[in-house]
Amino acid sequence: MKRNTIFNGFLAFAVACTVCSCYDLDEMSHNPYEIEDNTGAGGDKDNTGEDNTKYADVNINFTVSKEDSAALKTALADAPATFRNFLYEGYYNDYQITTNLSHDIYAGYVANNQPKHSMKTPDYSYGDGWSGQRWAHFYNERSSEYRTLLRAYRFNDNPGRYKNMFYITRIYYVFLALANTDTYGAMPFREYAQARIPETNNVKYDSQEEVYDAMFRMLEQAVDSIKPDDASQYRIDRDDICYFGDVDKWLRFANTLRLRMALRISNVAPERARQEAENALNNKYGLMRSNADNMQTVPRYAPTEMGGNDSGGDENVLSMCSVAYGGESVMSWDLEQMYRNLSTGGGTYKIKKGRNGFEEKTIDPRCLVCWYRAKMTSTSIAAGEESLREDFAGCKRGALAPLIDMGILNYSITRTQPKPASKTLNKDFWFNYARPTVWLGYSESLFLKAEAALRGWKGQDLTMDAEGYFRAGVQASMDYYEIGKEAAQSYISGLKALNDGTFSSGDREKILEAIITQKWMAVFPNGNEGWADFRRTDYPALANQLTNLSGGDVPEGKMIKRLLYPNSESSNKYFNEHDGLKAANTQGTRLWWDVADTNDGSGNRQQPDNFRTTASTSSTIMK
Repeated sequence: MKRNTIFNGFLAFAVACTVCSCYDLDEMSHNPYEIEDNTGAGGDKDNTGEDNTKYADVNINFTVSKEDSAALKTALADAPATFRNFLYEGYYNDYQITTNLSHDIYAGYVANNQPKHSMKTPDYSYGDGWSGQRWAHFYNERSSEYRTLLRAYRFNDNPGRYKNMFYITRIYYVFLALANTDTYGAMPFREYAQARIPETNNVKYDSQEEVYDAMFRMLEQAVDSIKPDDASQYRIDRDDICYFGDVDKWLRFANTLRLRMALRISNVAPERARQEAENALNNKYGLMRSNADNMQTVPRYAPTEMGGNDSGGDENVLSMCSVAYGGESVMSWDLEQMYRNLSTGGGTYKIKKGRNGFEEKTIDPRCLVCWYRAKMTSTSIAAGEESLREDFAGCKRGALAPLIDMGILNYSITRTQPKPASKTLNKDFWFNYARPTVWLGYSESLFLKAEAALRGWKGQDLTMDAEGYFRAGVQASMDYYEIGKEAAQSYISGLKALNDGTFSSGDREKILEAIITQKWMAVFPNGNEGWADFRRTDYPALANQLTNLSGGDVPEGKMIKRLLYPNSESSNKYFNEHDGLKAANTQGTRLWWDVADTNDGSGNRQQPDNFRTTASTSSTIMK
């Protein structure tokens, strides 16, 4: 990992989004400015001036000189642009190599249809130049932007005015850190959360349990500290491309994120999970209320009224991987099976047979919105037209020789509006290049509540049973895709899980499979969350990867469980000295919250146990 070095002598800002310091801030005697946390937990400091709250290890607890704080004024003036980039690049930065060729495939959403990518990351062969970029972007760019913003908000003439933005920035940093720790496991975190400038190759690793503990407390502190009705607060609106300055939406997002995290640890730390979930469910600000609360990234290609900057480039990331790059990312076979087999109802489409005959079929209406039929060509893509003689087709993950015969794509690609395309979103071409990408949405929040209800957790924001939230979650997903009432109702009424006695069976495992499978459908195309939830619950029942080129890193018959730490970490003394960390650095090692393998040693799917009272103590877990 490349980390900022502490220099001797004052170093001014080279760019607006980077804060550099000339000294070890712990040794500074000046403390000209303070920002006080109003957490409802006793405040930041006792009468000795020492930080003794439960947030001490994640708070800013150092000082800066008057000269350095003067330089921070530049960063404060540039905060909107820095914040915009922080939000935008958080999940979009190098998306194809950091996410699409790994997480999106491992989640079961897409398959690789590009021969030159075969035998690499999509097939479990770790590529440091690709996957290592995720780690680098989090620590080199996003953590630097986070540090810049927090210091600018804290060390100025009126820090109290910036309290809301201080904590909103921390909420989003937790959101990014969650994806990072769920990719790798243990990682350096608390020193970065404090907005320090770490010493090169000398940063302590926190166990994943410690990372989660810190993230929970950061969310709690933020929600307790933000004052949405304080009109005196500094606000970023246009450059807040997530919620455009709506503080209440940020609070609802934080609570929903907290519930997501609580369920993530439900098998390994069930009591802590319950406490965190119930605190989120009982918070006065509530959870997401509608699809208007979706946490998403708006492409730069989008018009300014949507949050874009009305420029070309940096379009919807899945459209780029699936269509703009020539059909590299295609529908997976797993997703096709889910579209076809979860309900007896749905949307209808016709396949032409002969000159005048047609065969009518029924499928999940979301498939009709999101994907073209197979056998698209460059000509048909440019025209936005598909052959009515073809059907939808998914590719099995790990197929080493995907077929692109004479310019014809054998598998379905995203239904993307042809370029040059109007920036006006059109549901007939869902994956418009200007279409925002949702990373945590309202439908997911309802499935989170469904599982919370199934687990018997309580909260004022939990008013229905598991089946009620299951139905609502499917409906919210249909609403997001603007599915017509008739097709949506046909699909929901025909859901097998609602007609085979699943929810009245008392079989919590069977009910959970139904919930997570529909949640997985709703979360598409977010491979970060889809892969994490699959590893946690072992649902939905995905087919085994056809090809495992990990060189033994992932045992034959097993599924990939994490990414390797990048090669640059081998020079970090804490990585080398951490007990067991180096030895556990395999792609087959389960993370702390992943308590059981999906498959047995023969590659057969094992029966999941998601309601255990004690977690596994297997040595194949990365602490």
